[in-house]
Amino acid sequence: MRIDVRQDLSHPLEKVYTTMRDDLPGIAAFLSGVESIETTEREEFGPGRVRLLNVWQANKENVPKVVRSFVTSNMLRWKDHAEWNDEDHSVRWRFETFQFDKLFECSGGNRFEELPAGGTRMNIQGDLQIFPERIPGVPRFLARRIKPKIEEFIMKMVGSNLSDLARGLQEFLDQHGGGP
Repeated sequence: MRIDVRQDLSHPLEKVYTTMRDDLPGIAAFLSGVESIETTEREEFGPGRVRLLNVWQANKENVPKVVRSFVTSNMLRWKDHAEWNDEDHSVRWRFETFQFDKLFECSGGNRFEELPAGGTRMNIQGDLQIFPERIPGVPRFLARRIKPKIEEFIMKMVGSNLSDLARGLQEFLDQHGGGP
């Protein structure tokens, strides 16, 4: 499934870019499907280049009833490996699950562009592939039957949070006087 989000924000490019890079955990409070985001690693590996590892925790209440008995809190977590490039105001990212190796694959990038009239355009592009048949303990016949619900849930958990990111970032910047 393709993820393609374009959103304009009213704040300046540098403020939007650095806030997104450096204060993602603070933005989490403005994302409806996210319980928390924690930055667990940060490495500067060249001029204007930063690698981050963020751990996302999704909200449990978004889990569809049909799969709720199979879902633990740890299943609602993923690692966000990100490489930021200050030169072109971009980030390349990929997500990795904590459990169920290869339950889904999601990777892409964000680009931040200054708008001629002021403000910033945030472009998020990525690909999400879901493999619900790989959940251990779920019989194959049941996996086939519940596959649409699991796909819908993971798309909501991951894809919707990416779509919601620009709105959450805008609200965060509005409330915090333009960022940290």
